[in-house]
Amino acid sequence: MAAPRHHRLRARPPAEEPRTGRAARVLASVAANITLLTALLYYFGKLYTQTYFDYFRVHYTVLGQTTDEIFGRGVGGLLLPIAAAAGAAFLLLGLARTLRHRLSTTTWERLLRVGTPVAGVTGTVLIGLAVAVIDDPAPFRHLAGLPGLGLALGVGLLAWAWHRLGASSGRRRSRLSVAEWVCAYLLTAFALMWAVADYAQSASTRSAFEAAAGLRSRPAATLYSAQSLNISAEGVREDVCAQPDSAYKYRYTGLKLLLQSGGQYVFLPANWRASRGTAFLVPRNDKLRVEFATARSTPAPGC
Repeated sequence: MAAPRHHRLRARPPAEEPRTGRAARVLASVAANITLLTALLYYFGKLYTQTYFDYFRVHYTVLGQTTDEIFGRGVGGLLLPIAAAAGAAFLLLGLARTLRHRLSTTTWERLLRVGTPVAGVTGTVLIGLAVAVIDDPAPFRHLAGLPGLGLALGVGLLAWAWHRLGASSGRRRSRLSVAEWVCAYLLTAFALMWAVADYAQSASTRSAFEAAAGLRSRPAATLYSAQSLNISAEGVREDVCAQPDSAYKYRYTGLKLLLQSGGQYVFLPANWRASRGTAFLVPRNDKLRVEFATARSTPAPGC
């Protein structure tokens, strides 16, 4: 009688992810990040515009700001922070890749085992500090953007540590793990929005203060109008032109142009002050003419 044959079971290598699935996952990740970046730029530009003109007591909605102008302020304000964050992330990823190739497998695994709980504890502490800031934000007003960035970093570290613990225990990916990553992404997006809001309000207030402080050095604006505009403020003068056939019978001096947007001029008196200054919103039309001269120029006595 023939002896039974014993078959040795061979472990099958894990099936590689299809290229189409991998490409779809990469495209989805890129699309999500581009969407988030676009939202951050627009959100920054919107809050910056609102806070900047609130300083001059002008409601930004009456200016008809275009989407391009709002995005332009967002790009101008977040260009350096985004570049700094991207550069730091690039250096960290490069360092991790270098260590992965330089160190032996045993040393690398030991480093990951030590770093996982450290990342988890650090992330938990950062999230706890962010919650404390939400409960009482007053002591952290001077740290514009840092609480939100700390929350985003904490969520990222905690998510990475949780992922590492699941990978080391051999847990298979499931729908629950996908839900966890979605929640982590949403929390990170919220944290970045929070950081952008704080930074936009701080940066716009500083820019408005600097613009008001340098108002005297701006070119002098002389406004000509076919009809009286009833502009009355300290330092602003209205002259009636003597020529009967003049197309512009009224002239206003002592003004500085703050902005022209959406068919509107925003003029400020040359001696504008935050405590008592007045802003003038003048619709742009063919019955107006604006002339500019040096900051210390003296207008002619007549029109």
